[in-house]
Amino acid sequence: MFRAARVVLILAAVSSNRASAQNAPLFIQHVAVVDVNAGQVLPDMTVEIRGRTIAAMDSARRVRVTRGARIVDGRGKYLIPGLWDMHVHLSFPPGAAQIFLPLMVANGVLGARDTHSFLAPIISLKHAVAIGVQVGPRLFVAGTAVDGPNSYLPGARVVHTPDEAKEAVRQLKAAGVNFIKVYSSLPKELYLVVANEAKNEGIPFVGHVPYPVTAAEASDAGQRSLEHLTEVDVGTSSDESAIKAEELEAMNQKHGYIPDPNRLKSTFDSVKAAALFERFRQNDTWQVPTLVVFYQERQIADPGARGDDSLLVYIPKLLRDYWRSLPTDIATKMVALYAVHADLVGRLNRAKVRLLAGSDSPNPFVYPGFSLHDELGLLVHSGLTPAEALRTATINPATFLGVTDSLGTVATGKVADLVLLDANPLADIANTKRIHAVIQGGRFLNRGALDAMLARARARAAGSSR
Repeated sequence: MFRAARVVLILAAVSSNRASAQNAPLFIQHVAVVDVNAGQVLPDMTVEIRGRTIAAMDSARRVRVTRGARIVDGRGKYLIPGLWDMHVHLSFPPGAAQIFLPLMVANGVLGARDTHSFLAPIISLKHAVAIGVQVGPRLFVAGTAVDGPNSYLPGARVVHTPDEAKEAVRQLKAAGVNFIKVYSSLPKELYLVVANEAKNEGIPFVGHVPYPVTAAEASDAGQRSLEHLTEVDVGTSSDESAIKAEELEAMNQKHGYIPDPNRLKSTFDSVKAAALFERFRQNDTWQVPTLVVFYQERQIADPGARGDDSLLVYIPKLLRDYWRSLPTDIATKMVALYAVHADLVGRLNRAKVRLLAGSDSPNPFVYPGFSLHDELGLLVHSGLTPAEALRTATINPATFLGVTDSLGTVATGKVADLVLLDANPLADIANTKRIHAVIQGGRFLNRGALDAMLARARARAAGSSR
């Protein structure tokens, strides 16, 4: 009896000590904090985290460490806000989200915007992450994209009449989505109905610019973000009217349209571009270029040069097989379009049009978590400074989503969603890949914990092959 009681007491003490360790304040000492707003480093800082919140941040010599606190030595390290991927798809194929969501966290991506998934699964995932039963970034979701009768998008919510368009907006909002997504084959009259109903319902709408609509018209209609520079590239061409006519023909045949990159280059109109970009600024229309999805098409365009891709171990077999089955002709065009879009990104940035980082994973050879870092590199290659690129994945998403009171910067009072890096991302944006630790909602995940997360994702992907 005495021994049994003693064992109970010992177990209770161990449990209590573990709980105390988890609940103890966390101090990251002598760390360089990256101020993403100012684009500069604050050296030798100490950041105090209590629970889920940054309780204090000041010069290391001014912060007193609480007795019993957990201390992390931040010397030689750089602390940035948690990263965001503002264009992902998580419910294709079914079950893949349980692989993809932890991959994102392991890569420091602690927030994401899902821009088209099956409605019930993505709402369930959003809830599961929010209550902590699923590892993953906080999610803002669109559910199912709204498209027209000639849709070629798998799983689209197809509407045929104004009443159906209104009902789609109302039902999606009632289901718990954060925004409405429109797609390429939505007729103009139904697009305008969606825009008006979204305004009436107080919910933003985003997405592709439909083929019957110009980028300027979409901006004027209040579309909050344009994805992949759809119709932005066409809207800067002196041949816009002719290209739009070809797009409508493609839409009527129920397939997509990729503009000829050489035609876009030869007909680029700087006066039209300046006017369009000014419209975006006036209307606060954001751009999500997803450059990496175009860049990675080179893996399909030239299979002989593909080689081994070590990240394929994180991709379910069904998806790997699909990627490898895709035709090379469309991929070749997409690769050429990447150069046109990279040039546009530089011009948009110089014109002060606001940008968001998005990967469009899991499109071909675009990897959840990993490819967000590649997108940042491509943004820098397009003319952004490392600081500007970092903003597209930190403070800009927080601003776009209206959550700057709690996220987007490293500051007292903010949620402790943070990434600890081994090198300065303002010196080289590739340093965002050098992750030493991730702090998610105040929970400290060291390199060992992140590696274990990656190992479990690999095992789950391998299991999908059986």
